[in-house]
Amino acid sequence: MNRTWNLTTSALAFAAVAGASGTALGNADVLAKSRDAANVVMPSITYNGWNYSTLDQITPANVKNLAVAWTMQIGILDQHEASPLVIGDTMYIASPKPNYVYALDLTKDGVIKWEFRPTMDVALATSQTCCGAQTRGLYYAEGKIFYSTLDGQNIGLDAKSGEQLWRTVGTDITRYEGMAGNNIVAGKLFIGGNEGGEGGARGKVQAYNIDTGRQQWVMYNMGPNNEVGIGPKFKPFYADDKKPNPALESWFGDSWKRGGGTSWGYFTFDPELNMFYYATGNCGPWNPDYRREWGKFDLDANGGLADWRSNYCASQMARDATTGELIWAYNYTPQDHWDIDEPLITPLLELGGKKIAIKAARNGLFYQFDRVTGEILNDPFMHTYQDMFKKDAQGKWVNRTTGRPNYNINVAYWSDLADQQKYLPNRAGTQFPSTFAGYTGTENCYYPGTNARNWDNDAYSPKTGMLYFSNSLNGGCQRMIKGDYVPGQGYTLRTSLNLPGGLPNKLVDGTNTPNESQFVAIDVAGNKTAWTRNFRYSNQVPVMATATDLLFSCGNDSGVFRAMDAKTGNDLWTFKWGSRCRQSPITYSFGGKQFVAVIASSASANTAVAANAAPDDANRYRRSGSTLYVFKLPG
Repeated sequence: MNRTWNLTTSALAFAAVAGASGTALGNADVLAKSRDAANVVMPSITYNGWNYSTLDQITPANVKNLAVAWTMQIGILDQHEASPLVIGDTMYIASPKPNYVYALDLTKDGVIKWEFRPTMDVALATSQTCCGAQTRGLYYAEGKIFYSTLDGQNIGLDAKSGEQLWRTVGTDITRYEGMAGNNIVAGKLFIGGNEGGEGGARGKVQAYNIDTGRQQWVMYNMGPNNEVGIGPKFKPFYADDKKPNPALESWFGDSWKRGGGTSWGYFTFDPELNMFYYATGNCGPWNPDYRREWGKFDLDANGGLADWRSNYCASQMARDATTGELIWAYNYTPQDHWDIDEPLITPLLELGGKKIAIKAARNGLFYQFDRVTGEILNDPFMHTYQDMFKKDAQGKWVNRTTGRPNYNINVAYWSDLADQQKYLPNRAGTQFPSTFAGYTGTENCYYPGTNARNWDNDAYSPKTGMLYFSNSLNGGCQRMIKGDYVPGQGYTLRTSLNLPGGLPNKLVDGTNTPNESQFVAIDVAGNKTAWTRNFRYSNQVPVMATATDLLFSCGNDSGVFRAMDAKTGNDLWTFKWGSRCRQSPITYSFGGKQFVAVIASSASANTAVAANAAPDDANRYRRSGSTLYVFKLPG
């Protein structure tokens, strides 16, 4: 079933059955179990997306004593991106390629209670998706475990036995459309999105009944109003979104049908407002000429883009959690030429008496939104170096009246040199010499090089008032190319380039640095960066915070697991495990003791590189493997 929304009696009837009160629409079992810090019932721990635990046995004073309690060899060599869950005396983990689920007995140091193996064509799934073989989440509610496989299966399992209760396919993997496993349980609905923006998939979110798996609704992120869920509830704040068909008329011709904007990032949920929040992926294809009047990039006096904005890819979305209707939307990077998709989680908090949603975006800017209306409440500032936007005469990156970012046209892209020269007659050859292979004159470099950040979980601590995350300091170079859409094949219409002599990494002030990434702490109330910590080698990883001002995170820069001081970023404890890691740690309580659990995993051994690596090269310390580690204090 592929049901799109319209305001019919059936939609209204479903809303009535689900309950009229906003609070009642938060799943009572999820709310109750997530209030008990012993449990971890969803990625990022709670509906608000803080990835913050109130457990307090492990402190800055004793964290140095953390020791391994037990381990488990998972046996699947790949990058694990789904954090474990813990409910009562059972831990649940999910694996990549293939997407198995395991239930582990905490009373017996992780003895397997049951294992679920879905029917899955791994070769097809990995050949028809962009970026790995992940599933990024397990979800618990009412005695059931829910998750999505890479090839688009949504599955409900009995949490005690592992029996499959239902299975519903939500995507067409043969058309380059999969599922990353970023979902949420809201009321009686299991809500998730799709991936495949690199293959012309059209972004959507869809909801399934948690008892039956029956699909309740599908909402697209671009297209006609009835398919996007734009109706009486849609009350956006900015004029660009108040047009009659904002998600259709901002696309040239029928380009919206292949528009990307997939929903492969984490969701957050406000049970009181009964609204869920997520952001969308890159526009498809990357080449903007296939989504606009060919060659057009006309800006207003401040550098804001008025036409062919490609709503709503690279955008923030807020929807009704019962019907899926769109409440408001905001386009972070209109017409996105750079793969600046926004799958990052949208943490929810209160500041100055307002319900706000915050986002340290992949475009390099930090935003605070009124969670109800979508109004930008801060002056967005640069947390990671980018040069796509410039400051206006008032020193602002974003015009607060229009909501438009002020573009730096010098890093825009065109397919044809003649079109580029209408706007930038002197750019050709300024970075790439005419002797460069395949030279057209349209080659160019930009920051933040497809992302200032990736999908990794943030952490927010109400004790410090800080948002924590990892970033990338790299830039990128590319050339737009021409081509046709072919179902089931890649559809980016661009090619990556290497600048002769290399492209330097840059700090937020624009200075060059040998470092590849950082941890960043943002003082949310102060609307500024509180501290940064540099890493010589790439360390884009999730982070978890605790009530004792600790941050736990993987250390891919040197093959360690680490605990940091949340006030300074300094290491307080490290454990050498000789692996990569790409999932958020969790902390839970069992038998009156606090534990920390995380999976060290990697598919690549890098032995040839390691043999000749410099003494401080991260490749010397990282090998393939997939091991669940569980730590606790001694005694």
